[in-house]
Amino acid sequence: MLRLRACLPLAFVTLFACQKQSSESAPSAPPPAAPAAPAAATTPGATGNGSIAGSVKLTGTPPEMPQTKRQADPYCAKTPMKEEEVVVGAGGGLKNVIVRVKGVAGRYDAPPTPAVVDQSACMYRPRVQGIQLGQPLQIKNSDQTLHNVHGYKGPSTLFNQAEIPGQPPMTKQLTNADEIVKLKCDVHPWMTGYVAVFDHPFFAVSGENDGSFQISKIPAGHYTLTAWHERYGKVEQAVDVKENESTDVTVTYQSPSS
Repeated sequence: MLRLRACLPLAFVTLFACQKQSSESAPSAPPPAAPAAPAAATTPGATGNGSIAGSVKLTGTPPEMPQTKRQADPYCAKTPMKEEEVVVGAGGGLKNVIVRVKGVAGRYDAPPTPAVVDQSACMYRPRVQGIQLGQPLQIKNSDQTLHNVHGYKGPSTLFNQAEIPGQPPMTKQLTNADEIVKLKCDVHPWMTGYVAVFDHPFFAVSGENDGSFQISKIPAGHYTLTAWHERYGKVEQAVDVKENESTDVTVTYQSPSS
């Protein structure tokens, strides 16, 4: 009996140590896998014979645009111009609105020809344009004065590069779809431009005289038409595109001054 009592604690300790060792050596469950990033579209996108022909209108009284303050640069001062944040033509047509079809599926190859932004008469020309993802953006200086091209995505700087007269154009590659890159000149603060990047070719910019635009070769379907203006922001509306037909659309912005 005495011998049995002496062995019991030792056996208990041995059993406890074995259980603890077995518990510590057991493999732990692997952590949950992170969600996979959405795959890039690999299926070629379709084209069709549908189109959207529309116009962008500003209702109410448009704001008066002031003269740009360019007296500090003798070259720029030779060409007086007004600010171009809001440009309205006859009948309230609003210029420089980016209009695109939202909801198109598939991969669309970008055109190899670069999109061009020219610095001319100390303004960005065009002020607003759309390009396809993968399409090079070429920025040139046609003026006889120094410019500095500062590209922003929101508040973040994408690039910041001086461009002297006679310098070869700089080429940039914008890598994110559905972003709008703002261009500024640190030398001439009134200079502003916008480049919108899309992963398909179904977009347009409203024209100067009547705010008109046209988007062609759209496959038939139900889409959202998205319009963006630098001051008035974004508006959306549903649109049905039918094969071999043109859909008429009017996009309307309201001037806060009215």
